[in-house]
Amino acid sequence: MKRSLLIHAAELVTPKGGGALKGPEMENVARIKDGAVYSEDGIIKAVGETGEVLKYLDGGEYKDPVDIMNAAGKCVIPGFVDSHTHFVFGGYRPDEFMGRLRGDEYIKSLKKGGGILETVRATEKESEEQLFAEGLSRLRAMLSQGVTTVEGKSGYGLDEATELKQLEVLKRLGQSQKVEVLGTYLGAHAIPEAYKGKADAYVDFMIEKMLPDIKNKNLAEFCDVFCEDHVFSVAQSERLLKAAKALGFKLKIHADEIVSLGGAELAARTGALSADHLLMVSQEGVSELSKSQTVATLL
Repeated sequence: MKRSLLIHAAELVTPKGGGALKGPEMENVARIKDGAVYSEDGIIKAVGETGEVLKYLDGGEYKDPVDIMNAAGKCVIPGFVDSHTHFVFGGYRPDEFMGRLRGDEYIKSLKKGGGILETVRATEKESEEQLFAEGLSRLRAMLSQGVTTVEGKSGYGLDEATELKQLEVLKRLGQSQKVEVLGTYLGAHAIPEAYKGKADAYVDFMIEKMLPDIKNKNLAEFCDVFCEDHVFSVAQSERLLKAAKALGFKLKIHADEIVSLGGAELAARTGALSADHLLMVSQEGVSELSKSQTVATLL
């Protein structure tokens, strides 16, 4: 058993009376000076004034193995979880960003080979080491802001080699930093130019080739799909997600971002872990999500 004691924190912030903070209770907090936190195998067992926590530890006697960290002059807070990121990629799209601020429609850009497809071309050109270095810089920036768990998506490759390259980089990044990185296969981020007009064939490729390969190499925990008008239909998305679920992937969906297509309802129906974006979610979609265990991630 791994035991650790974080002592002499200048200040701990906790709910008054214990328990979790919800809604208006967020203001109902207590401050503990000279506080301590004791954990076993990553599970917090005791929080309070240092003297009280030491009593919890066998009357204040340390027994090996106990890791002691001095947090004097600091404040102890929970780590943040970023549950939707695309942080391993090549190139940026500033022109598109400015265009969207002016009201340009994203789907029109995508149809012309821009949008996601522009980043796909840039990512394909970068080596694994370039992607790793850039991803490491972004991951360190997240860590500096208190993020300790990150979900990172592929989806800027679409072809076999580049998708695997992104997922390999995500795995390496998780092993290189004190940040938990969970990989998501998002090959269904857009229809690649090689499959233009053949979306069903591309879904077949992902189901028959990519999903089994990624599972065998243990490169991703989740499978995601951009269920959107002019991208992947509800039927195509459901076919991919069901195949992924059968292989043991957990499911996530880019749902109802630009038009109300029924992505939220699909997320609830397939037992997805989350439905993300939801800018145009329907009332029926809200109702279905409310009756499910799927998390509504608003972006």
